[in-house]
Amino acid sequence: MSRSKNILFIDADKSQLENIEKHLSSLSKRWTIHFATSAEEAMDYLRTCPFDVIASDFCVEGFQGNELLDEIKKRQPGSIRFIISETINSNNCLQYIGYAHQFVTKPYEPSELISLIKKSLRLKNIFLNERAAKGVASIEDLPSMPDLYITLEQELRKEDVVISHIGKLIGQDVGMTAGLLKLVNSPFFGLYSKVTKPEQAAALLGLDNLKGLVLGIHLFNSTKEVNIDFSVKGLGQHCQYVALMGRAIVKAEGGSNELAEHTFLAGFLHDIGKLVLATSYTDEYATILSIVRDAKVPIQDAEKDILGFTHAEVGAYLLAIWGFDEDIIEAIYCHHEPKRLGSTDLSPAVAIHVANSFDHELRVTDESHVPHLLSAGWLEQNNFSHKLPEWLQICAELMEDATDKK
Repeated sequence: MSRSKNILFIDADKSQLENIEKHLSSLSKRWTIHFATSAEEAMDYLRTCPFDVIASDFCVEGFQGNELLDEIKKRQPGSIRFIISETINSNNCLQYIGYAHQFVTKPYEPSELISLIKKSLRLKNIFLNERAAKGVASIEDLPSMPDLYITLEQELRKEDVVISHIGKLIGQDVGMTAGLLKLVNSPFFGLYSKVTKPEQAAALLGLDNLKGLVLGIHLFNSTKEVNIDFSVKGLGQHCQYVALMGRAIVKAEGGSNELAEHTFLAGFLHDIGKLVLATSYTDEYATILSIVRDAKVPIQDAEKDILGFTHAEVGAYLLAIWGFDEDIIEAIYCHHEPKRLGSTDLSPAVAIHVANSFDHELRVTDESHVPHLLSAGWLEQNNFSHKLPEWLQICAELMEDATDKK
């Protein structure tokens, strides 16, 4: 039986803490809860007790500026850290990424915070990956969240989400509308009629998918003008192909629509870490790509040697901070190394690992790069190997059909 999780809430607002405590009664056997309402109480806990999670208000009397955040980070390096604030939100949270792993905007419902804590505990290996944390924290100019993404996030929290309204919001951004329509009308989707309105695209893609695609398209578009030593367009095509092949694999195995759509989104976003690293570490990434081409080593190995962390780790870390679903984050984190998975069931991570390799096999876009090999031993050990010929045929036919329709 796993030990009880130690959780600390720090907030000068006693009524807020009392409200949280009421919602925690059902978790009393799994969580040991502590509350601090002053600087003195907070420091007593930080000095004497290790915590799995610390959720702290940004401003507590007795601390100046970022003093509390500094103390939490210094004294509790093994904890998942939450910042709760009226002023920190999805738009500016990356300014505080060196201090916290998760951000909650006031006012909030206690059930919302508790749900985020549960989710963060399931993602502990990603949040407490020191290589990724240091890598993201060292990036001076992290990608900004598009305004449309933030608006969609707010809209999707409403109980009465209206597709037509979402479509109109997207329609206000001409570049995003063009990107989404291009994606949904691509031959891989196999649609019988052309989609011409963002409302139609929203209905076909699904609202959760839509939010992720908005982020992905924004990141790809925002790096087009940057001097990168690889084709951003080519990377975008690769991500699209992996997304669609991964989804086809899940559907062939009878996976649910939700699982299939999460796989699609994970595939579309699986390499966003490359965009972040290539634009943030331009010289180092040019060296990495040179090593990959000349020494024929996997790109993740070269990244780890030069930077100390990989694009998979950085991409997953950022998506975890931005609040994506666990199976999407896990798929990005593990797309080169499925042995990192906590589960051996068919998941977006398994499908994306396989689809990523298949795309490089079916479409050789750069012969100077080392092949993206499947983790054959892990797949054999977890009873997936016998499925590979069938999955490869499905993906090859999907790609052939798409090519014929171009």
